[in-house]
Amino acid sequence: MTTTDPQYSSHDAIHSAFARLKRTAQQTPYPLAENRLHCLQQLQEAIQDHEIALLDALRADFGHRAHEESRLLELVPLLGEIKHAKRHLNAWMKPSKRRVHMSALPANAQVFYQPKGVVGVISPWNYPVLLSLGPLVGALAAGNRVMLKLSEFCPATNRVIRDIVMRALGEDWVDVIEGEADIANAFSLLPFDHLLFTGSTSVGHIIMRNAAERLTPVTLELGGKSPVLVAPSADLRDTAKKLVFGKLLNAGQTCVAPDYVLCHRDQKSSLIDYIEEELAAYYPKGVLSPDYTSVINERQLGRLQGYLDEAKAAGVQCDNLMPKGPETRDGKLAFHVLHEPDDALKIMQDEIFGPLLPVLIYDDMADALAYIQQRPRPLALYLFTQQATDRTQCEAHTISGSLVINHTLIQVAQADLPFGGIGASGMGSYHAEEGFRTFSHNKSVLHKRGINLLALFRPPYGRVIHRLVARFWPLL
Repeated sequence: MTTTDPQYSSHDAIHSAFARLKRTAQQTPYPLAENRLHCLQQLQEAIQDHEIALLDALRADFGHRAHEESRLLELVPLLGEIKHAKRHLNAWMKPSKRRVHMSALPANAQVFYQPKGVVGVISPWNYPVLLSLGPLVGALAAGNRVMLKLSEFCPATNRVIRDIVMRALGEDWVDVIEGEADIANAFSLLPFDHLLFTGSTSVGHIIMRNAAERLTPVTLELGGKSPVLVAPSADLRDTAKKLVFGKLLNAGQTCVAPDYVLCHRDQKSSLIDYIEEELAAYYPKGVLSPDYTSVINERQLGRLQGYLDEAKAAGVQCDNLMPKGPETRDGKLAFHVLHEPDDALKIMQDEIFGPLLPVLIYDDMADALAYIQQRPRPLALYLFTQQATDRTQCEAHTISGSLVINHTLIQVAQADLPFGGIGASGMGSYHAEEGFRTFSHNKSVLHKRGINLLALFRPPYGRVIHRLVARFWPLL
């Protein structure tokens, strides 16, 4: 059950907020670096001051989520992104010089990075702090005003986020909107200067259609099925350790969580044994372990159990690798390995977003690469190998939002790397300098001075002009 304050969840509220921010952006279309840095500093301090309130709210919204996990997954990368933006903002804002064609000389040219205006951000429930305030960092660094649409499934966290942004920034810079699907739909129909959406592919289609009504440029972060490719040379114990880390943080409710494994036929048994050992070390009491996160709500838990039920009915071997304690308790679902499920099953069609792991086998690396290439492009590809040739093959012959070698998930917390998908996993990127560019208009500026050489080529075109053009056009 979720609740939202009607003050922030009506159609009138979103239109009023948009109009106010649009006026402010028009009055001050190019905030100076010192103003932007002040916003980022205030945001950083407010997050730090609200740390415990955020952690408590996240635990309340999820039913259970360890404070340490929330710090690691949400606050650490968020604060790192703010600090990175502060450190590099002056360099990002500096216009870049460009070459001028000889026909326009004497002149100089540059690209001037100016704020787009009012940016809309629609954030999901799985990382409600990082995926709302993270895009805010890039948008503020670029000098924009921002409207945040928060997930209705995280009411406690939303209240703290509202306190943070209102204290740090105020209504001249940002407004926070809550509400369910109808409000999200109305939000995405506003004539934003840029719209960023993080969520499912199915909703992404709707967001993009709505944005098209206003010709609003969009950045879509959609997730998908991120594979783990285990090469024959991989260290299986190390692979299992990092696979469990990436798959079970936040109970697998992560857009870049490992979705399924492709390993060599001869590796499968040993890899699963190592996974079971790691699970016992991470969560010695199974789902009763205090550090094991709950699934966000009954609807999502039912969806995951439905995948298991369908797979079992189809004859797929589904092993609970957390045999200590019950299979479910307080919204928690035990980690299961599904042995070679058929591609037609829902678990192999949908993004899993939970503690279930299909394990597929291959006989030749080329077959495994072909399997990945033939499917929608993932947000992340994880390769475990000890061979440089495997890395170069994956770099050149697979397309994914990111490629991580011998680890999982850590690419999201790298403040100097862009984050984004491609194809079915999204479009565009943010974080780092790429985030600043996403939320900026790259305006070309050409300053002509001195004599005008092109005046020689004005009509009427006589024989002298014909001779000049014939002689010099290859040089132009």
